[in-house]
Amino acid sequence: MLIYRFRITCEEHDGFLREIEIQPNQTFLDFHYILLDSAELMHCDRASFFMTDKKYKKDREISLKSEKRHVRKYDEDLDQVVTESVTLPLMKTEKLKNYIEDPHQKMIYEFIGRDIFSFHLELFKIFPADETSSYPKCIKRIAELPKKAEQPVLAVAAPVVQRMVVPKVPLPKLEQLVKFDDIVEDEHELAAIENELGGLIEEVDEEPAFETNRAGDNESDDFLFGEQEDSEEDEKLDHIEDYEDIENLDKRLSGFDHDSDDY
Repeated sequence: MLIYRFRITCEEHDGFLREIEIQPNQTFLDFHYILLDSAELMHCDRASFFMTDKKYKKDREISLKSEKRHVRKYDEDLDQVVTESVTLPLMKTEKLKNYIEDPHQKMIYEFIGRDIFSFHLELFKIFPADETSSYPKCIKRIAELPKKAEQPVLAVAAPVVQRMVVPKVPLPKLEQLVKFDDIVEDEHELAAIENELGGLIEEVDEEPAFETNRAGDNESDDFLFGEQEDSEEDEKLDHIEDYEDIENLDKRLSGFDHDSDDY
């Protein structure tokens, strides 16, 4: 099997060069993908191959997408130039070997995406395939295509919400709202309130008084009273001189000289 080797240059950039090897039975779509990869081009909206003469004058077109073209050609039967609508052949179905008519066949490849480039393709060598290699492939790469700088994405400003201005309404004066002088007392209502309060006071007076002397109160009082007497006796004992019969007092207290073990 033979291999086509193409030299690719760019019309817009003289230093750009690629050499690509591809098999004759491969499609233009295979050629399209290896061109994108070697030139580091991204997704495109449109792309086409054009068969040309030696001076790169366009002839037949092979398109990436299905499109129609209005073609002007000479009609011999009518002896005049007519315009016809023609559906373009697609890259995915057209093989290279069906379009190569010259050992130095020339073509144009147009790329239309974010960037637009036009490439000149020239077949300059045909040789037997290397069975160990896979095709298509790029064998030579010189220079790169300039890429357009990404445009900064402008942040969408949030819509300005206008604040609603509520008009201030002046408050009316107090004397305009309530006029205490105009209030009229209801004598019947006041008399009913007094009667109700009088009944409540009478109910409180009729309740029996609580017993102040409860069980146990006498005992506590006796206890307190006994303590009071003891305190008085202690007070009297503090003044021994008040006793006239001191000798009798010594005899009464003489029994407390014994130890605690005697009890």
